[in-house]
Amino acid sequence: MSPKKEKNMSGLRPLAGVRVLEVGSSVAASFAARLLGDLGAEVTKVEPRSGDPLRRQGPFMAGATGEPTSALFGYLNAGKRCVGLDLGTDAARASVTTLMEQNDLTLWVEDDHAIAHLQDLVDHARPRRPAAVVLSPFGLKGDRAGRAGSAYVAQHSGGFAYHQAYPVTDPAVTPPTGCADREADMVVGLVAANAAMWALLSSQDGAPKPLVDLSAEDTFAYFLVDALADLKEGRLAPSRKRLPDQGITVAGGLIWFLPCADGAIMVSPREDHQWARWIELIGNPAWARDAALCGSRAARTTHSAQLQVLMAGWSVTQKAHEVFRKAQALRVACFPVSTPADLVQNEQLLARGFFDTLTANGVGDVAMPGLPFRMLSSNGTSLPRGRRRYLPALGEADSEPREEQRAVSSVAPAVTVEARSCLSGIRVVDFSWVVAGPMATKRLGAMGAEIIKIESATRPEFAYRDGWFAVINNNKRSSTFNITAPEGQDLIRQLVSESDIVVENFSSRVLAKNNLAYEDLRKVKPDLIFVSASGLGRTGPEQDMLAYGSLLQAYSGRVSLIGSLNAGLEAMGIMPAWTDPVTSLWESFAIMAALRHRATTGEGSYIDLSMLEATVALLPDAVLHSALGQPTQEKGSEGEIGAAPSGCFKCRGEDDWIAVSVRDDAEWKGLCRALDRSDLAEAADLHERSGRLRRKSELNRLLADWCATRTPREAEDALQAERVPSAPSRGIRDLLDDRHLQERGIFRQLDNGLWSIALPWMDEAGWRGALTPAPALGADNDYVFGTLLKLPQTAQVALKQASVIA
Repeated sequence: MSPKKEKNMSGLRPLAGVRVLEVGSSVAASFAARLLGDLGAEVTKVEPRSGDPLRRQGPFMAGATGEPTSALFGYLNAGKRCVGLDLGTDAARASVTTLMEQNDLTLWVEDDHAIAHLQDLVDHARPRRPAAVVLSPFGLKGDRAGRAGSAYVAQHSGGFAYHQAYPVTDPAVTPPTGCADREADMVVGLVAANAAMWALLSSQDGAPKPLVDLSAEDTFAYFLVDALADLKEGRLAPSRKRLPDQGITVAGGLIWFLPCADGAIMVSPREDHQWARWIELIGNPAWARDAALCGSRAARTTHSAQLQVLMAGWSVTQKAHEVFRKAQALRVACFPVSTPADLVQNEQLLARGFFDTLTANGVGDVAMPGLPFRMLSSNGTSLPRGRRRYLPALGEADSEPREEQRAVSSVAPAVTVEARSCLSGIRVVDFSWVVAGPMATKRLGAMGAEIIKIESATRPEFAYRDGWFAVINNNKRSSTFNITAPEGQDLIRQLVSESDIVVENFSSRVLAKNNLAYEDLRKVKPDLIFVSASGLGRTGPEQDMLAYGSLLQAYSGRVSLIGSLNAGLEAMGIMPAWTDPVTSLWESFAIMAALRHRATTGEGSYIDLSMLEATVALLPDAVLHSALGQPTQEKGSEGEIGAAPSGCFKCRGEDDWIAVSVRDDAEWKGLCRALDRSDLAEAADLHERSGRLRRKSELNRLLADWCATRTPREAEDALQAERVPSAPSRGIRDLLDDRHLQERGIFRQLDNGLWSIALPWMDEAGWRGALTPAPALGADNDYVFGTLLKLPQTAQVALKQASVIA
């Protein structure tokens, strides 16, 4: 079965009719293009005639001829047409220009060949120019534009790795910690897929085709919600050194890591009632009656380290999965720390059909992560899940005829802010709270949508408006409803009838018991797009489990791939939040696809998004190795997978580090020149990447010794002079003072004096979307109840007195 036949399988295809061209070799661009293809786009991939270098990276599976075939390449490129073309010649440039004109969107990887084509992307006769997303380490604009880098390096330069090891007991020996697996590349690809959807929606109805400048460094800066909020509110510790009794909290909730007899669990009984049930589960020990120790949330925060020791004395005698099941039965958020091998056997993932099956020409099946959401159109057609996917052969598309090029206007429309606000006129009813949903709807608001946040003045969780709340709830209106009152439910249904999208992340029973489930709301809005994000999805044996994003980072296997498991949760990937912002990116991606589907068919959609699946989908190396019965070779957090040398190295200074990653032969030769080590350059067993990987530990030690005698700036200058990917590992303080990021505008101070974070991509003019202050609770009640719902003032007063507007 060919990729073309795979593409034409029955099922929902929101991007049917869209053509995408992918140029350049990178995990991020390949993943972004594959996501568009998974939703029905026709993707053409341009590779060197010798094949994309990713075809030669493991893990490997059996191929049709018995030769090993890259499962990683198959995962990233299933369903594409692959065209062999050696870039760098005038003929190749003309061929690429022709291919560009035949496609709606081009995904470019910035390299020397791509730079040669950038003038075509910018100045090429605009009516025939496709929308384009250019992926680079540091962006096309700013002081660091054009520097050598990678997603691994960018996570350090962009602050995420630094704060993932913040705080730690001894910063001098615990380096900033990178993402697990290939997450760094994968999340850049997910952002690129979002940017691509924005570019496609912005190109409709004759609008100008945008060129997206997507920097990997910006992507990781975008994740620093807590760090930015803590810094601006004076709560961020002055250094990475951990303070006495300092617990790890995410969005204010205490988390404990507890060793068990056969593994480990993570538990977060945040509220008093959850704590009481947890104490019951562990046998009501005498110490639990000490109110000063644990009688309140504040006390538990103060004494978190002491409580860790006390609880671990019980947990080490228990089996992890038994504690997990018992805690969940009591509605206490608790999950085991999964290993990669656990993932391919996880009954919830299997029951939901999360895994696709990859095959190389019908030989050597292996499970691979699929999309982390179910999408069902209002006519009953669903997005395929559990599909059989096929690894594309190089050159297979060469003989495929292309349709005639579409007619275009001879006059290019002007670029305007309105054209970039492609969701203008779209109204979102936003029930979501905490982090994932609010980050997604903030992003939709940045693109022009009107976001109406549904809140309640009677619920304490809605009273908090500062800190992280103010960073993730920009671009919204706030209105207060009592959704438990029949009159409040009627008003919600009336509002939904005048809206386009509903976003929610309640537990599974909340909206249903209040007559506001999808089945209820689609009656008043048949083409409604309804997005339901939950910890484990709305189907499957674990659908009702209580979950927080931070704990799902353990259940997904991510935590086991980062650093070393420890009771202090240091450098384990718990902070900054990962699963929540990643889920938000999947959410906005799915929503934009559903909007395009509605625009072309008139059909609404129901989207069921699993936060667990959203996290596992970015761990291809671990999943593929486990599915093949092979041990995971590299965790990815200590250095880039497939690169040698690679890691974060201590420099001269108190807590100064530099990230370096050597991926190919050219970068290796550059490193040898920078280190003035001609002996290494001449070593025959180091000429190829495979030989360097075998000696990775040794090469890392050599590079560590060299870095230790230099400041980060001295090391970076020497390495960048030879085009070796490198950058200092930095925190939020350095990022806000960084001239390059200031020019790119990722961080902004708002009219109310607070700081926030703009879209993680920009267009060629520097547009990054709207960014207005988060609203006060109920600030827009007059607009919602008066202007939209047309209630007279007397009716509004009566509803307030009846606690319907509350």
